[in-house]
Amino acid sequence: MWVEGCTSLPPLPPPAQPSVPEFVPPSRQGPNAAYTLGPGDVLRITIYGHGDLPQEVVLASDGSFTYPFIGQVRAAGLTVPQLTDSMARRLEEGYLVAPQITIAVTQYSSQQVYVLGAVKSPGIRTLRHNTTLLELISEAGGPTQEAGSEVIIARAKQNDETSRTGNRSRSMESVRVNLEKLLAGEVAQRIEIDSGDTVYIPKGEFFFISGEVQKPGRYPLERDTTVAKALILAGGPTKFAATKRATVQRLVEGQRLEYRADMNDILQSEDILAVPQSIF
Repeated sequence: MWVEGCTSLPPLPPPAQPSVPEFVPPSRQGPNAAYTLGPGDVLRITIYGHGDLPQEVVLASDGSFTYPFIGQVRAAGLTVPQLTDSMARRLEEGYLVAPQITIAVTQYSSQQVYVLGAVKSPGIRTLRHNTTLLELISEAGGPTQEAGSEVIIARAKQNDETSRTGNRSRSMESVRVNLEKLLAGEVAQRIEIDSGDTVYIPKGEFFFISGEVQKPGRYPLERDTTVAKALILAGGPTKFAATKRATVQRLVEGQRLEYRADMNDILQSEDILAVPQSIF
């Protein structure tokens, strides 16, 4: 006869952190949508029929550049269409007849993002034309072997409420993306990055399983990993296992507490699942 119950321990509570949602909300706006020019940006200027005029300019520290016939051009704070209209009007004032101007931003040096966490070259990156999340991770050398299962994009969110000072308060919002699906090209939409965003790849999370299982040890923690799934990952219980008396040790406010484990309970990072031996 053996004892299979473990009623003296409290039940395992839900994980402290919510599961990562599958849905990836669309990016608010990419750097090409209503993009405002700034210092360091590189522009390609094409004027039809005037190939002798400069075709590439770099915005100075004050956001301006010089151009034949019209001298200094202040571009900081303008969008590309606004700058195009402004230059066309000035060039038409006695210099060129109905100039056809095309301006494109070839380097967004004034727009920067932070790439942090488990990437090979973390740091500040400069946005280029319609930079996507996948391109940005690639420029940072790609994820390291310690990378977890997701990418977190943190960005400032403009609140509708206005503070007493008259300034709109700002808070942060985050977008979570499945890293494995992103690298495999299974994320259908293009996820564009905005200036000031922080792209963070956390290190992977793990749980431990010990006792009467085929392969005790450390295992990567995937989303919604249950006790039953953990047993499968460990090769299943041995013939001597008392799975109904399985327990989970969990860190709670710096202390490791023990709970009884149900097959449908969800594990969290650093949990230790212990499967004891049957008592005959």
